[in-house]
Amino acid sequence: MRIGYSFWGFLGPGVTDTPDGGRSHRRVLIDGLLGRGHDVVFLQRDRDRDEAGLDLSLHYQWDSGLPAIDALFLEWRWPVPGRNSTPCGTAGHTCDLHRQQDLLDHYTHRLGTRTIIWDKDRRLARDDPLRRNGAIAICEAALHPTPGTVSLLFPVADSALDDADPTALSAKPRELALVYVGNQYDRDTAFGTYSRRPPLDAGTWSQGSGPEPGRGRTCPSPAGCRSHRWPRSTSRPWRPCSCSPTGTRRPGR
Repeated sequence: MRIGYSFWGFLGPGVTDTPDGGRSHRRVLIDGLLGRGHDVVFLQRDRDRDEAGLDLSLHYQWDSGLPAIDALFLEWRWPVPGRNSTPCGTAGHTCDLHRQQDLLDHYTHRLGTRTIIWDKDRRLARDDPLRRNGAIAICEAALHPTPGTVSLLFPVADSALDDADPTALSAKPRELALVYVGNQYDRDTAFGTYSRRPPLDAGTWSQGSGPEPGRGRTCPSPAGCRSHRWPRSTSRPWRPCSCSPTGTRRPGR
């Protein structure tokens, strides 16, 4: 099967100033699909090459047009004020949302191509007409997904699990009680609560001093992965959820 895959992010380490958490698992999923004999073509811009200077064209393929595909896979994008919701050519504009709509219009609506929407951030509104389109399957990275959707969790490479030594890992020193490495947006309220319970170390915060002065900092993806080796626990702060009637996430979401 030839899969057209749309994502706005990186396959490699990427750049520091980006909220792309998909770098931790995206390549695992893609390589798994390729290993099972599928053909994958990326339909957004090659940001690894354009922004990070990493050429992966020997391993993967990109297409800026509308190639023939058997299925469309979308890592769901939503409007971000001042970025992808502005007119093309505006300072700071990114075309990920426009491109996604073009893909939906051509493949899903015009051709009836089977489409998977991976709503990782659970931003698709409950009343969005896409939920009623029979050609679309909607997935969420949740143990208990919204009714009518399918759970699709972030994959981990089998080799990483096979090579992990529980005894050696448990014997490593844990210098911090809690670590969070992630995005700043929509989480200021949550960190306003957690920051009163030190120690807390926040990683990819681009504004201000972070949730705890002197601790929060912007760090590249590899450093963020290493940060998870130090604490006794990690955190995943909740933020407003578009698919919930109350705008909140329930436990397990």
